Amino acid sequence: MARLIMHDRLLPNLLAASGIGLLVGIAALIFSPLLVLGTLAAAALFVYATLKRPEIALLGILIATASIVFEERLPLLSVGSISLHIPDILLLGSLGLITIRWLVVPEFTIVRTPLDRPLLIFYGVTLLSTFIAILQSSVEVKEALRETRVLSYYLTFFVVTNLVRERRQLNLLLNGIFCLATIVAAAMIGQFLLGDSVQLLPGRVESLVTEGLVFEDITRILPPGLSIVLVSFVAILCILVVEKSKPLGLLKFLQCGLLGMALLVTFLRSYWAVLIMVFFLLVYLFRGYDRRRLVGWSLLGIFSVAMILLVVFSYPHSRATKLIGSSIDRLGTLASSKTYQGWRKIENGYALSTIASHPLIGLGMGFTYRPWDSRLDQRGRPGSSDLDFRKFIHNGHLWILLQSGLLGYLSLMWLSLAFLMRGFRYWRSVANSQLKGVVLGFTLIYLAVLIAAWVNSTFMRWYWTPVIGIIMGINEVILRKVGQEASGA
Repeated sequence: MARLIMHDRLLPNLLAASGIGLLVGIAALIFSPLLVLGTLAAAALFVYATLKRPEIALLGILIATASIVFEERLPLLSVGSISLHIPDILLLGSLGLITIRWLVVPEFTIVRTPLDRPLLIFYGVTLLSTFIAILQSSVEVKEALRETRVLSYYLTFFVVTNLVRERRQLNLLLNGIFCLATIVAAAMIGQFLLGDSVQLLPGRVESLVTEGLVFEDITRILPPGLSIVLVSFVAILCILVVEKSKPLGLLKFLQCGLLGMALLVTFLRSYWAVLIMVFFLLVYLFRGYDRRRLVGWSLLGIFSVAMILLVVFSYPHSRATKLIGSSIDRLGTLASSKTYQGWRKIENGYALSTIASHPLIGLGMGFTYRPWDSRLDQRGRPGSSDLDFRKFIHNGHLWILLQSGLLGYLSLMWLSLAFLMRGFRYWRSVANSQLKGVVLGFTLIYLAVLIAAWVNSTFMRWYWTPVIGIIMGINEVILRKVGQEASGA
């Protein structure tokens, strides 16, 4: 019987080996044999590493989607009309690994959390609305597939909760996130110093414009890695307050300063505003010694900024002086009604009208929610493409209502509320000071993102969806550990 089974498997194995050998041979003819062998060795090493330590795949997704990597330069794997990026393969491989372990490893069980159901409902409703839109020919298949890729990165949540089960895995994932954020922040500062003549980073690198006034010498930096910088800034700030280690505290203080400078050169008023809100929430949430530490670190930060400003203002024509001045000017427009007029007001008007006519499950991903409007869209000159923004809206909440309808939006709000309530309720129960700061930091930053999404299309941006999924998953892993300790498991 065993010989029969081996005989049945022999032909498929031989065919597979021959096919792989043929592909390697063709690649060696096209490219350098040394390059092919090096690529195969690196790929084999990475696959082995991710099988042993799945958190490496999660960091790979973040590096590809939310860092300083140019998306268009990533290699593609084309299967028919479907093209997969490296992060897509990492996500599919990680989800496949969960399935394989569940089927093969007897002691492996699927981890269930209170966030599973609302996340799956949100994902399912959005896919259903998109499928219906494709059947009705109101959405292009190619556009729908592109947006499905973005939506699917929310599933990184399940990769974290099911594959990150040990403390060393959690440490590697967290340290990798903070290290990546520091690299992105340093690159953003470098890009600001170089100006927009040379683009080191993907995303928007442009001269600052505030209320129609152009600041030629001030470069605005908005890379994909902005999301991970923002998340890490708040988390490290919380860790800085709750941890008692003074040497590491000074290092984290300097790291916070670098991340804060990077957020400054984004000139995103909405995020500046919600970060101010986060600080006041920290003052309210911290008690006793932690609150005194927060005040102490804040005073040190104010003193450091004051020293820097004294040096900066001694050179009135320097770029640093112009940066401070333009930041104050831009922050001063936060309460101006003109800030929320114009483009966003026109978009919102069209969106509300469309939502009213498609209220339940929306238009599906890849929607076109409004007609051509010359105030927002522009016809390209001969030889150039049009600037067509009919599929884009700044308001992230209206985006979800347009895309997924009330069912999808309410499930996303259910997910958000459950995550926030669990974070604010249980962060004090975490014994480890670093992990306590992580839970509080990730909870606060998601609240900030939720509020800022009224003017930012956060929920369906490819550099935000994996970050949201991962930080939610990390919090659940930590809180699950707290629950196990409380029950004596």
